[in-house]
Amino acid sequence: MHVSSFERETLKSPAFIVPSFILLGILETLNRYFRILSGRRQAHIDVRCCWRPLAEAVLAGKPMYVRPAVDNKPPLFELLNVAVAATGQYLLVFFVLIGIVNAFSAILLWRICAERNASRVGLMAGLLFLTSVPATGGTVVNVRSFAIAGILLALWVKHPLARGAVIAAAGLFSQHAVFAVPVLAYDGLRYLERDDWTAWLTKFVAGGLGVVAVSFAFVYAVWGSPSFHGALYWSFGAAKKYTTNPAVPSLIGDTSRWLAALYRETIKHLFLLVPAAVVVHQLVTERGSKRVLRSTNAPVVTATLLAFAMTIPLFVRAYRAYWLYPLPFLALLASIGYQQFFTLGRDGFSSSEERRRAGRERPPARGQHDDPPR
Repeated sequence: MHVSSFERETLKSPAFIVPSFILLGILETLNRYFRILSGRRQAHIDVRCCWRPLAEAVLAGKPMYVRPAVDNKPPLFELLNVAVAATGQYLLVFFVLIGIVNAFSAILLWRICAERNASRVGLMAGLLFLTSVPATGGTVVNVRSFAIAGILLALWVKHPLARGAVIAAAGLFSQHAVFAVPVLAYDGLRYLERDDWTAWLTKFVAGGLGVVAVSFAFVYAVWGSPSFHGALYWSFGAAKKYTTNPAVPSLIGDTSRWLAALYRETIKHLFLLVPAAVVVHQLVTERGSKRVLRSTNAPVVTATLLAFAMTIPLFVRAYRAYWLYPLPFLALLASIGYQQFFTLGRDGFSSSEERRRAGRERPPARGQHDDPPR
């Protein structure tokens, strides 16, 4: 299939792709914002009951992580929450930020693939991700959009110190980002000699611990010891109570509601799950030079591992919003699946055309003539 030079340049040009993704991301969140302004929707319950009241209490002089300014989100999100409230345009600023962050995730999907000579896969993955974000509640004010962007940024950067720092920052927006840590470590180590593993891991861990230490030290420096202990408790200590709540749809809670919610949301995401499952099946079962996946340079193994890792939160809560965690990696796998489907179809069509042309152009066999018999 012929690809014009204009199309090739467009697929590689940040001047076209970056503004397009940013515009789409912001339009999605502003649609939600204007529906709230018109009274057709309410702000998310976490905004109304937790985050905005906490930010207003802190701005009024109350210490963070001390009642009434308590919440189970880590310090980086709460600091951003207070900073946004200080603008006086809480919802507008947050919705614009969420739109930009969602777009940033789509851009990172594209760049991660483009740097591996898989621009088409990355572009489709970014589009699939952005167009699927509203179905997962990713256009509301939420912590998950920031965490996902952090995970993708950590995957994009190569230096272990930077990768550790970025994934730690993602975890300081949402604790569920911790499930990506083993995969990111594996991705960094897989091409290294074993003698280099210790040095790489040391830098990776140092980068992460450094960001965590600075964040909690900032809370201590600004609001004192009670806030510091509160930050530790609400960020980490409250996890057991959160994960073992018997009244929520989870694997160890209300299992009937959990299964029903999983089924309901799975149906909505079949257009991603089916091609992604085909790719994973190929990855596991095919061997040798005839592997279908040999034609893509996209990070199939890492995307598969991250998709599985970031599905773990769905066992804790089968909420629609938790589908945002595996969404970018499902989108990447699905885009590979769609590319394989169309490539195989095109190759099959081309092969049949070539066979027909070869049959028409083949010279007559010895003893055969084109002239009709007399």
